[in-house]
Amino acid sequence: MKCKVNPRYMEQLYSFYSPFYEYVFGKLLGPGRRKAFKYVPRQPHQQVLEIGVGPGSTLDFYPPRTRLVGIDISRAMIERAREKATNINSGCRFDFHVMDASRLNFPDNHFDLVMAAYVITTVQDPHKVCQEIHRVVKPGGQIIVVNHTRSQNGSLWGRVEDMMAPVFVRIGFTTDLDVIRVMKDVGIAVHQTVPCNLLNTGRIIMGTKP
Repeated sequence: MKCKVNPRYMEQLYSFYSPFYEYVFGKLLGPGRRKAFKYVPRQPHQQVLEIGVGPGSTLDFYPPRTRLVGIDISRAMIERAREKATNINSGCRFDFHVMDASRLNFPDNHFDLVMAAYVITTVQDPHKVCQEIHRVVKPGGQIIVVNHTRSQNGSLWGRVEDMMAPVFVRIGFTTDLDVIRVMKDVGIAVHQTVPCNLLNTGRIIMGTKP
């Protein structure tokens, strides 16, 4: 049985984290975010959706003249992202919304790229979130997910991840979710995974909408 994620708890928790998120989680998770941007196309005026934009940890990394829409379930996080965006002079256009990732208020086939860093293991319904990602990205569009993903079934480390999930969900994420499998289940074509972060505990998972 997978560890259950309570969305109201997560909203409150990440709002609590918002004043110091970048000082703590930014140090731990920042390397994965930075590495992921090596795989972001450098073309101007691309339409990008970032799910779980948080306090704007990635805003400096986007190519010049990107049209970025950032969403987060936490209003406190969105307010910090808006504040940070005012100090960035890259020619990017930023638009932020408080929004549930499982109910995206965007049309089908709308974005060239969807970025989701450290989000899929924090939501109540990962399949629904990945379905929404698949829906709003254009055919052939790129999907980049940065996340921990459960080790293979039958492995010792996978069993450890299952046992630790109830502990880590109190911190803000679960460890027993096979993110790659969920992405494939909803029709995302996963092409490449790259290890990242301390001890390679995270993955940069790259896919497209066929």
